[in-house]
Amino acid sequence: MPRRTRWRFELEARERQRIADLCTLLIVLAGIWLYLRQPRLGDALIVLIRWLPALVFPLLAVQLYSERRGTELSVLFLSLRGDGKPGGAETVDLRWAYLLLCAVSASMVSPQTLWFYPSLVALAAFGLWPPLPAAGETHRRRALAVLALAALLGWGLAAGLRWAHDETELLILRMVEQWMGPALDPYRSTTSIGDVGRLKGSERIRLRIYPAGTASGSSGASPPALLRTASYDRYINGTWFNSANQFEGLPPTSAGGWRRLAGAGPGTAPEQPDLTAGLRILLVLDGPDGLLPLPPDAAQVRMPPHAELQRNVLGAVRFEARGGPPLLSYRVRGVGRPPDGSPTAADLRTPPRIGAAVTAIITEAGLDGQPADVAMGRLQRLFARRFRYSLTLPDVPTGSAPIAHFLTRARYGHCEYFATAAALVLRGAGIPARYVRGWSVQEFSPLEQAWISRERHAHAWVEVWHGGGWRTFDPTPPDWGALEAADRPWHAGLGDLVARLRFVLSGAGDETRGDRTWLMVPLVLLVAVLAWRIARRGRRRQAPALPAAATSSDRKTPFSGLERALAQRGRGRRQGETLRDWAWRLRAADDPVGDALAGAVAIYYRERYDPAGIDDAARDRLSALLAECQRLDGG
Repeated sequence: MPRRTRWRFELEARERQRIADLCTLLIVLAGIWLYLRQPRLGDALIVLIRWLPALVFPLLAVQLYSERRGTELSVLFLSLRGDGKPGGAETVDLRWAYLLLCAVSASMVSPQTLWFYPSLVALAAFGLWPPLPAAGETHRRRALAVLALAALLGWGLAAGLRWAHDETELLILRMVEQWMGPALDPYRSTTSIGDVGRLKGSERIRLRIYPAGTASGSSGASPPALLRTASYDRYINGTWFNSANQFEGLPPTSAGGWRRLAGAGPGTAPEQPDLTAGLRILLVLDGPDGLLPLPPDAAQVRMPPHAELQRNVLGAVRFEARGGPPLLSYRVRGVGRPPDGSPTAADLRTPPRIGAAVTAIITEAGLDGQPADVAMGRLQRLFARRFRYSLTLPDVPTGSAPIAHFLTRARYGHCEYFATAAALVLRGAGIPARYVRGWSVQEFSPLEQAWISRERHAHAWVEVWHGGGWRTFDPTPPDWGALEAADRPWHAGLGDLVARLRFVLSGAGDETRGDRTWLMVPLVLLVAVLAWRIARRGRRRQAPALPAAATSSDRKTPFSGLERALAQRGRGRRQGETLRDWAWRLRAADDPVGDALAGAVAIYYRERYDPAGIDDAARDRLSALLAECQRLDGG
């Protein structure tokens, strides 16, 4: 565009610095805005990089629509501003840096759209197309043919690179799977003791739960105490495995998009199109897919249109929510009997290495020959009396199994130890049991007006086969939540305020409202006013129709005679070169007139562009410097 227009703005250094400060302010405000609206910091950074070309374009426009061939470092850096600062007058060309920034920004946007590549070709054609006066019809036809050939080759190269990327990614994934086996699993088919414990120090809110019948949470409406994500049936050397790796799709089966999770049971909700019925859960996503936290007896779930669900026979429900917001909102209703499969031999297996410790606890608690409900009660009482909850894990002697040491010597640990020990002890007593991971719901937030689960509320418990179905059993001493809350840091309240602000601005908390982009309107208006005031102070003029070097002698300036004299000696101004660039080029080449010419140009620019002008002393100084140039040139 600059080469196709003749008008130019000429701003003083102070105004150029203000524009740079405005761009910096825009970047900071945009970063704060995105941080508040995006639950994940990584997403905010990606969007900010996408916006950067637009945020810094005013600074580039100042360079493009002026006679300057660069931007002073003092405009870009506060530390170089002020008279006498070394290096502040040096210039850099922002065009190549901006081009690189645009390339990086474009790489953050998926090109898998119909208009991406045609738009890119059109933009390149607009920038490279020769101006009409400078090119004949034949030249323009050749340029069109070259552009079409380049576009075709570029499309082929892009398709080839995309195919190579997909194939390489698949090859690497297969190699890693061969080396790591089932340990590489985004859907948690394995979990090791300590996976939950690593989350215990974090106050980050992961779930917001709104009980049925409430628009926003109410402390009087109690949600389910536990939300399950996965259950595991095999235990090997400190790691639980899920043997049910096959998942089946769960398409919508009723009005309103509800999907059936379980068979009908007492209290199962009737089929109805009401979209606001049921327990509402908001999950902060770590990625586009994962396991869905659900009440153990959930019968139906309603997901957003972009989300897909699958379920395995052990009750784990996984989702894929690609292309959606970073918060997943879904509803759960009904009471049913989940088809989690009947007990198998794996649900009774206990590692021989810890057999003696398991037998000792069975004897101590009196579990031999007891039905499941009696055994659960006795084991829970034993854990409450003789064990204690602690996030400080015991030191396990070399050669000892962690669970055996927990049961016989240490007798303290966190929920993973209690759940693992309870599952193995009940198995040792002949009662099928499984290890379960999920979230505990025990905190109501007046600020959020919802029940919440933080990362430290990640929990592990047991499912026990009793009465023809799997029954939830939490063996961890019930005071574990209060003990963790007592260690909450003093600044956690500030983090909750920031989380609430981000949540409100994201618009995810209200299903009836749209995006909050309209909140950006005041900022846009403020920026528009500032830009108008800056532009109003600039000097707008028409650029010459001919190159600067061809008309520099025709324009009557104090430098006209010097320009003609130096041009005869091969040291004149080049085509399109400003007076300042010309002076700096001569000074860099150690030309005798370089220093005096640079000083004269600086005074002349002040006289021409500074609204205050210059005084008589400065005019005398300008004349003296021009005379010095003539003398040094031998004129």
